[in-house]
Amino acid sequence: MSQEKVAGLIAGWSLKEKVGQLFILAFPGKSAATAERMITEYNLGGCYLSQDNAETFEEARSLNKALDELLERNHRLPLLLGVDQEGAWGVLVGESTTGPGNLALGVQNSTEGTELMYKVCGDEMRNAGFNCILGPCCDVNLNPASPIIDTRSFGDQPDKVSDHSAAAVKGLHAGNIVACAKHFPGHGDTHGDTHREIPRVDKSYDELKANDLAPFQAAIDAGVDLIMTSHILYPQIDREYPATLSPAILQQVLRQDMGFDGIIISDSMNMGAIQNHYSPVDAAVKAMKAGITMIMLSEEHYDHSDAYLDKQLAMIHGLIDAVESGDLDESVIDSALERVVAFKLDKLVPQARYAEVSFAQNRLIASEVAENAVTWVRGGLEDVAEKPVYLLNATPAESYHNLMNPRGIGPNQAESAFGTFREVLLREHSNSREVTLETLNHCDDGYLVVVTENYPLPGEDFDQVKAKETVQQLSRDFDNLIVVALRSPYDLLVYPDVTHYLCAHSSRPESAEAAANVLLGKIPEAYGIAVSRVK
Repeated sequence: MSQEKVAGLIAGWSLKEKVGQLFILAFPGKSAATAERMITEYNLGGCYLSQDNAETFEEARSLNKALDELLERNHRLPLLLGVDQEGAWGVLVGESTTGPGNLALGVQNSTEGTELMYKVCGDEMRNAGFNCILGPCCDVNLNPASPIIDTRSFGDQPDKVSDHSAAAVKGLHAGNIVACAKHFPGHGDTHGDTHREIPRVDKSYDELKANDLAPFQAAIDAGVDLIMTSHILYPQIDREYPATLSPAILQQVLRQDMGFDGIIISDSMNMGAIQNHYSPVDAAVKAMKAGITMIMLSEEHYDHSDAYLDKQLAMIHGLIDAVESGDLDESVIDSALERVVAFKLDKLVPQARYAEVSFAQNRLIASEVAENAVTWVRGGLEDVAEKPVYLLNATPAESYHNLMNPRGIGPNQAESAFGTFREVLLREHSNSREVTLETLNHCDDGYLVVVTENYPLPGEDFDQVKAKETVQQLSRDFDNLIVVALRSPYDLLVYPDVTHYLCAHSSRPESAEAAANVLLGKIPEAYGIAVSRVK
């Protein structure tokens, strides 16, 4: 895109319109009218859209076409319309084909399934009217206890995560949609969740390059369009600021050393890691000075009220005031703006949205890649279908209360993985029945199948304390125990007495169905394994 055309567009904008173009904002509800003022008056740059904004493809198309009309009437550039369609997290869940998620994709020794699945996501999200997928997660599961990444990662081996990250970018581009690698420089070796706090990763630059940064480099080499920063402190690179606010990390590491020339967007500036430590305006100014191209205020609209709009306007006006007072050089705004406008003219203007897709074919792809992820991580049995099966859910009912996040982000899964597994098992095995801890008496004539599951939830946890206690106790009391993990395999580390452990590496419905079929010998187990810490 010619610099003259970009400069010509920008020349007619006021400072308010320039600053507004550098923001990606969320809004509650399903009406485009909620964003009208931000588009018409502030020249908004993008929207973060969630299940709260649209639960179905019909709602998504209606919303996005209404946004298109607002843009056209006001002679605005396309909005960057980003969604967390990354597998373990998703939008339009219930209708969209999320697939099993990254960890399940990473089980495969080949990256073909990853590329296919991400093309599916790209095609479907364009059909809904979105133009950007905020994925893939390039984080490496170096800390199995990380509360927020888990199945959102392709695994714990940097080389495999790198290969699958690059494949995901290629798949998204094959689906003609914008790709965004996250959460730079890596959220997989933290003990905390940036929705709540600033995690600290005390690694040298050499350690980061060998592990956490490698998948991001692979994504950059594959041509990723955007990179999203994390609010994580890396004191051996920058003692004072988390990555989102760090010139050393964004300008030296990402731009100069890694050669990324695309759009750098922040993770939500409303997350606890930022708002608990910085004022909104101070954080925005520091982010722009550090090298952020677009600031995102996304999913943290807890109250779904007008107060959220007030926070957005306050941050935008804070940046305007900083420029007018001389605290922020206007050249910083102009440099970011030139990059954003050139990107939109090159990638978003020619993009074809609302094109038809084959949802039936996409579901077949998702089922196949889910099947290729189900693995006997420990033990393994071939005669389950020939004996009675007693099915027990280790997760108590109260753990499911937060599975559908009211903010619209996260798994957005109405039915638990156990629910799907139970339905398939009881249908396909005539000599099976569900039991509870209270009704668990005589099951020595068959197998006791205990199911565990987990979901990465933003700013909260899927409670597993009772489930782990249940599995630990049953593994000591029953020799005929089989644990079916509809989740990552890392909880096996606390089950030394479990002999047979079948893992789906996912809590998505297609993975639960695949796990039931592998257990019954109807399909073979997977041919690879993504994790290295579990035996």
